[in-house]
Amino acid sequence: MNLSKYKIHTLLALIALVIASCDKEYESIDVADDKNVDEYIKKNNLDVLEYNNTGIFYKILTPGSGPALEYKNDIPLLYSIKTIDGSVSAQDTFANRVFTYVGYVNPEGLRIGIKEILKNSDGQIRLIIPSRLGYGRNGTAVFPGNTSIDVTVKVLSKASIHKYDDAVITAYLAKNSMTGFTKAPSGLYYKIIQKGAGLPVLPESRIITKYNGNLLNGNSFDSSLAYNSLLEDLIEGWREGLPKISEGGKIRLVIPSSLGYGFNGSGSIPGFSCLDFEIEVTKVYP
Repeated sequence: MNLSKYKIHTLLALIALVIASCDKEYESIDVADDKNVDEYIKKNNLDVLEYNNTGIFYKILTPGSGPALEYKNDIPLLYSIKTIDGSVSAQDTFANRVFTYVGYVNPEGLRIGIKEILKNSDGQIRLIIPSRLGYGRNGTAVFPGNTSIDVTVKVLSKASIHKYDDAVITAYLAKNSMTGFTKAPSGLYYKIIQKGAGLPVLPESRIITKYNGNLLNGNSFDSSLAYNSLLEDLIEGWREGLPKISEGGKIRLVIPSSLGYGFNGSGSIPGFSCLDFEIEVTKVYP
């Protein structure tokens, strides 16, 4: 009987030790987060404020001028992100973009930052997020566990996407010294390289094209030497642009996302991406 009591007391002591160890482990993560974030801010001389003792530090770069951000709203956002220890960095906003509901934005610190601090769309904010409000103890396939992150995020609104696309396209044309383009009322930019002397491309035409498609960061997402299709089955930017040439013609199209794959993107094409196509119509079927 005394032996049973001894075993029970020993078991209870072990359980208490395990609980105490777990509490100590979680506390040490919080302390490490705060220490690492503080050192990062001081080392980089960052002008940031802490939000409500959460451990999140922020600076609003552009105040939001669009609609208030509610959890039920679906929003386009683009971001650059890196760990504060420098182990991971993803700065390409042409690739780092997502269209999602505010309530689905992850990690939690990012959701807090845009919903509670930025508050309105069409703005930009920088956030230093401790790991406990970032990707946590387990991390992700890209971000190691217990690593705090530095995120700059631009939150757009669906109503402003046309203006954003046009600004991105004009900057792209200027940066790459791409001249001779005409802007259509739809927002499509096109340059006829060769008109072509064959059959015209009509809305109902079946055509064969040779093309290469790039994102505006220069990454190629698709190409073909002989793509056989009905014009009516193609994206709107092609349906508008290709009838400007005939069989044997060549054209370059820089297409806003609204005439491409829209907010959600497709495959390797991120959401609300503008696209750059070089296209040759090699055959128009009568």
